[in-house]
Amino acid sequence: MTQKSKTVSFNSLRIALLIFLILFIPVPVYSKEESNTLLSDINAKSAILIEANTGQILFQKNPNSRCFPASTTKILTALVALSKEKDLDKLFKVSKNAIMIEPGSSSYYLNEGETISFQDALYAMLLISANDAANVIAENISGSIQEFVKEMNQFAQNIGAKDSHFVNPSGLHNPQHYTTAYDLSLIARQAYKNETLRKIVSTVEYKITTASMHKKPDWQIIYNINKLLRKNSKYYYPYANGMKTGYTAQAKRCLIASAKKDDIDLIAVILSSDDAFADAIKLLDYGFNNFRKEELFKQNQIIGKVMVDKVNKKWIDGYIKSSFYVLKNQNTNSEDITYRITFLKDIKPPINKDTVIGNVYIYSAGNLLSSIPIFSYESYIPQPKITTVIHTVKKGLVKGMKILFDFLLVVVVLIVIFAIATIIRLRRKRVKLKLRSTKTIDFSSFPNKKLK
Repeated sequence: MTQKSKTVSFNSLRIALLIFLILFIPVPVYSKEESNTLLSDINAKSAILIEANTGQILFQKNPNSRCFPASTTKILTALVALSKEKDLDKLFKVSKNAIMIEPGSSSYYLNEGETISFQDALYAMLLISANDAANVIAENISGSIQEFVKEMNQFAQNIGAKDSHFVNPSGLHNPQHYTTAYDLSLIARQAYKNETLRKIVSTVEYKITTASMHKKPDWQIIYNINKLLRKNSKYYYPYANGMKTGYTAQAKRCLIASAKKDDIDLIAVILSSDDAFADAIKLLDYGFNNFRKEELFKQNQIIGKVMVDKVNKKWIDGYIKSSFYVLKNQNTNSEDITYRITFLKDIKPPINKDTVIGNVYIYSAGNLLSSIPIFSYESYIPQPKITTVIHTVKKGLVKGMKILFDFLLVVVVLIVIFAIATIIRLRRKRVKLKLRSTKTIDFSSFPNKKLK
């Protein structure tokens, strides 16, 4: 056999083997029962898996149980800070109070009087979980840690994280510093929308250059402690793209983990676990292996119609401008996604095209997922019609007849009153005449006179 023939045979064998692997090696997609079994060994006290863009809940375990979040708190700290300060190059000054942290806790070992840029402080806080950097950010953004914490709680309330309370920007333990997996998923979604934050939390290695007292190269390089991102870690997850770890003795292992595969973006929140990375991988695998993106509403889809002119009996179609996608579990017919269509009341013409005339409220596992505006599909300006004119004339005649009737009624009443008054006056006159005709004259009262 020639060398060429051997090469062809070997290539054919490789192709045949590849086809065999594709056709006969099972893809790890789990049935509903298998999925429940797979996720039953989630170690965390509380956990949730959501679609990152919509917030659709794909899995949850005690999602509303209060837990200590540890350093996952720092995602909220970064969100609040970035919402108030846009200049990442701004230099922050380190105070004595900022570096007074719990001994042995995570730190970049900043010094009193040192300066560091806002951006470098963010990287130190989010990559190596530096508690001193978190305090520096809080003080320089709001003037004091206490004021910054107030803004953290307000931010959480505004996005619907209503079962959480924070007392510091670092996540160091405090009995009054708590959250839930569901609330933390709301916070994580906000972070996932922020391009600056997404870039930071996906970074594996970073060099801090602006810390004025950290000039040695060994002090400048920091590495992300999120093991899902580290290729040399047994927990390395190829689809992971960031978020934040956390640990205290009271909180145990905590983790917010985000990942993207094909057209699906997921966020897993793990609280109070012995192995948060393993739990997160199980949840993310479950999401990617079992769910596919499906279109719930198409672009420019007509969603319903509403009466806008009762006189002319005019209805207007309402439509949704943009497509809306949800994730569908391929192995179960259960519907966790529901929606409610509500049109505004008392819509009155004239109406321009694309006027908001209602909303579609979409729910996931009973929680409000999104609100989509419904727009009018056309403009409508009512034109006078025969029926409209007749209606107007009838309305005018009825109103005119009522006025005429009221007027005639008043006239009749006045006539009756006048007649009664006249009759009474005539009767009184007759009585007086009668009295005059019956009166006698007494001649004895006159003096006797003789006639001459």
